[in-house]
Amino acid sequence: MRPTPTILAATATLSTALPTTPISPRAGAPYIIPIPPTCTITNPLPPCPSSIPAPTTQTLYTAYYPSFTTNTTAMALQCLQQCYGYGNHTQCKSAFWAENMVTPQGYYGSQGGQLQTACLLFGRELKAGDFVGAPEGQGTGGVAGNIFC
Repeated sequence: MRPTPTILAATATLSTALPTTPISPRAGAPYIIPIPPTCTITNPLPPCPSSIPAPTTQTLYTAYYPSFTTNTTAMALQCLQQCYGYGNHTQCKSAFWAENMVTPQGYYGSQGGQLQTACLLFGRELKAGDFVGAPEGQGTGGVAGNIFC
């Protein structure tokens, strides 16, 4: 038996009218792709002891997590490589990585406020004016990089 146009039309109408399940955050992150030697990375951090991006600086992607190694250089490099791996290698222009960053309220349904390691990706080049002084004990070991390829 072949479906009739009436049955097909009814099925299409009902499937679009039924409530849908909300999409939950998916696991994963931007790919970690080595930055080619033909690219240049510049440091936009101001020359002060501890700076973090201003709260008004719009991000492309954020990740907050417990530090997975004591090798902070490797974690910061991975954050920069995730920036390069975001989209088609042209969408992410800058990345910021630091330990002891405050998790924002609502991050994956949390109350926020926990201090964790953060990797923040931005769709534009960051400048020194995009940073503010971090509260005592927060934003430690910050590394930022603008990627030009």
